[in-house]
Amino acid sequence: MSKLCRVLAPAAALFILVSGTLSAQEDLSLQRKAQAKLMAERAARADAMRKIAERIRGLHITSETFVKDFVAESDQIQAAMTAFLSGMKEVGKPKHLEDGTCEVVMEVPLETVIVTVKEWHDRYYKGDKFKATDFEKMTVTNEIKIIREVGQGAEKEDATIPCEPDGRFDASRIPAKAMAFWSAHVTGRGRLMAQRAARVEGMRRLAERIKGVMITSETSVQDFVAESDQIDVSMETFLQGARQTGIRYHDDEMIVEADMEVTLRTVYASLKSWSDVHYKGDKVRSSHFDELITTAKDTVIKETGMGVPPEQYLKDVTVEMTRAMSLAGKAPPWAGMTKRAVGNAALDASMENPAQAKLMAYRGAELDARRKLAEEINGLMIASNTSVQDFVAQNDQIQSDMMAFQAGAHVVEGSQKLLPDGTAQVTVELDLKPLWDKIIVYQRKYSITIK
Repeated sequence: MSKLCRVLAPAAALFILVSGTLSAQEDLSLQRKAQAKLMAERAARADAMRKIAERIRGLHITSETFVKDFVAESDQIQAAMTAFLSGMKEVGKPKHLEDGTCEVVMEVPLETVIVTVKEWHDRYYKGDKFKATDFEKMTVTNEIKIIREVGQGAEKEDATIPCEPDGRFDASRIPAKAMAFWSAHVTGRGRLMAQRAARVEGMRRLAERIKGVMITSETSVQDFVAESDQIDVSMETFLQGARQTGIRYHDDEMIVEADMEVTLRTVYASLKSWSDVHYKGDKVRSSHFDELITTAKDTVIKETGMGVPPEQYLKDVTVEMTRAMSLAGKAPPWAGMTKRAVGNAALDASMENPAQAKLMAYRGAELDARRKLAEEINGLMIASNTSVQDFVAQNDQIQSDMMAFQAGAHVVEGSQKLLPDGTAQVTVELDLKPLWDKIIVYQRKYSITIK
């Protein structure tokens, strides 16, 4: 019996070793799948945020001004705009498709935008170009009630650059493709501000996670912090010291991602120290924190923030050209229309990632649709001898405002399709009534003669 055991023991050991190896491989595979899913969600969230930002900046305040004009008035307003966009929540849960892509829906009511922009005016604005009453007109100058966008993303190669404990990283490790993209479109300061915005949003998301952690069965961290102004201040200071572990630069969009983390044990220890000094309530005892510190072990809370460069630091503010409107004693037939254009783009068969190839084709189709829409609108006639393009060309300010107006065009939900011939198709649309109203205003303001 002992001889048989000696013969079987090595085989049993080998079986256990192999079984353990297979288990580890399976765990690694599951981890990679989870990571791919997370990367797709991040990309979709960033895409939705970018689209929402474009729509908000293109909103009219009055018939002559846009939200983008107001935001450009102050660095503080610009920072508030970035924070507002970063804090936007998605609707429902991310939708993961079989081809590896992910869709995230974001929406914000127009009323919320109006209230928020008015708050920025009251708090930060020092000029006289924009009046507080102007913002009350936004429900008239903008007919849409809900701004809704669907962001799409696919797994990308993880190009995370590890950070030092103090948050620094070696900028020379930014992938060449990403650095070339950023250098072509953004100033150095703009890149750093995008990086800072990503870190701030990461800390905000981290704060939300931490405040939802329970101390007792009935008391969350948020409840505890609300008990004392001193603890609230200490909490904000503590979050400023959260560790930045990695940073990623997108190589096809002006988006930076910052990974932030903090250990749960550190959170509980800090809460205990603040409690000993500032807490006067009776819902939480010091012993609660002692128990939590012991059981927390090395649990890490992680979040990722995303940031974009402020508009004034872009080298090539190129939003596809313009649509137009008209004026002539009475409104032309198109003034009350919604204009649509369909764009197409081919899938890049050479791309290794099919999901990413599909999204790139959708993006190309969207740009193609926007270009076609611009051409159609530029060709609309204001009068017998004056097209929209002729009218817009008479003044640089009108040209700039028309580009902002055109940026408000949005993708028709559900219009993204892959056709049997391997091409992608996307439809975009834009309401032309605000454009007609602007033409009237510009004609009077700049004394433009329409023939």
